[in-house]
Amino acid sequence: MKYRIGEFSKLLGVTVDTLKHYESLQIIEPLKDEKNNYRYFDDYDARTIIKSRTLRSLNLPLDDVAKLMASDSTTDVVEIMEESKQALKEQIHKNTLLLNKMTEVQDEIIAINSSLHKFKIKSLPGLYRLQHTDKDHLLKNSSIENAVSSWMNALPYTFSCFRIKTEEFLSGLEIYDYDWGQAIWENELEYVDLKITEDIEYIPPQTYLSTVLSSTNREYFLSNSRALIMNQINEQPYAIMGDIVGKLIFTSIKNGRRISYIEIYIPVQGEL
Repeated sequence: MKYRIGEFSKLLGVTVDTLKHYESLQIIEPLKDEKNNYRYFDDYDARTIIKSRTLRSLNLPLDDVAKLMASDSTTDVVEIMEESKQALKEQIHKNTLLLNKMTEVQDEIIAINSSLHKFKIKSLPGLYRLQHTDKDHLLKNSSIENAVSSWMNALPYTFSCFRIKTEEFLSGLEIYDYDWGQAIWENELEYVDLKITEDIEYIPPQTYLSTVLSSTNREYFLSNSRALIMNQINEQPYAIMGDIVGKLIFTSIKNGRRISYIEIYIPVQGEL
């Protein structure tokens, strides 16, 4: 039986544009009436469409589907399906990693209130870090400009990370050095495509005194939390072993003020 393209598309549940695209790939070759240029499809074309749509539903690229529909080799089908299976496995692996990271970020946000100003000891892996600012001012540096786009593309495994000069921070100076950048834990480096160059700082695995703090855009970075941090350090026999680092967890706006919730890591050594 012969069908015009509109009727054929309705009977098969596919669009007219899809049929025209399949025709352009020579998956189907309807008869054409030279007098009126109408296309006529038959029942064999219907089976071809269903078969090709089945292959496409198995995640095979449409170009490969077209090749398979023109081939009589079962070996070709098996090989192309194996390639598709491997690509699908890789995508599932990436999505699983992404789901785990999403859960991690979600848990951090949920725990903000219960973790606020509560200190605990954490052992964390090494950290790679690309400095991006001096205080809150973006650095104009060609090496940073060349690297920053790949670090942004590595989100969400990279994250906003700050560093504070510990000696200046604890000395009571009103103005002390800090900077922001992008960082990644070294155990997650395998998940992304990042080149670690000499411009990238490496902080080895350490034990940290950690807590969650809030900071507003109306205060010098963390200045309102300095007394809290110093009291905690002085209460315990900790030796500070390097600069303070930390990560941005979440930012909200309340009564016109931007509030940043951050997790701070103070490298320590002593009776933990």
